Amino acid sequence: MDIWDKNKLLIFILFVIPGFLSMKIYSVLHPNARLDTSKALMDVVSYSCINYAFWIVPIYFIESNHYFSSASFSYYLFYIFVLFISPIVLTVFFVWMRSWRWLSKKLPHPTGRAWDYYFGLRKPCWIIVTLSNGKKIGGKYSGLSFSSSAPEPEQIYLEENWVINDDGGLERVRLDTGGILILSKDIESIEFFELKP
Repeated sequence: MDIWDKNKLLIFILFVIPGFLSMKIYSVLHPNARLDTSKALMDVVSYSCINYAFWIVPIYFIESNHYFSSASFSYYLFYIFVLFISPIVLTVFFVWMRSWRWLSKKLPHPTGRAWDYYFGLRKPCWIIVTLSNGKKIGGKYSGLSFSSSAPEPEQIYLEENWVINDDGGLERVRLDTGGILILSKDIESIEFFELKP
């Protein structure tokens, strides 16, 4: 069996590349559990077919009018768009569409975990973390802070580590702080407070 046969290569390009691009772009925009692409062949082919469904009328028009013989450059340009650009654009549009308020009430939220949802907002705030041993750590979560996202384990870096007073509030920034890194295995809960200018 010759995998480099033109027909087999063409079928691979037509039914795998667009779906694979769609899945990869979606996983960048909405990280989730790592997907074994060898087990997702049906999904890849399905996404490719959805891509072609959007372009079936122009494809039929171009092929039935023998457009290739009269304008080969624009013919190739069209298929490059359908194969490589369209899956990316459709995936970005689909992700944006899932954020519409009326539609999001009918569909499950695309973000799998509350952690990814909140930190995906990238909203500056004060944070107080209660550890599993009862100790509290507080600090500023802002532009230089970072939180991990799926599928990586939850970790949070606060750019400023603050001293917590006896009332449980943030008193002052620790001297010479470079921030603090907190691992998910130690976290019991996280409180968020509005960061006012």
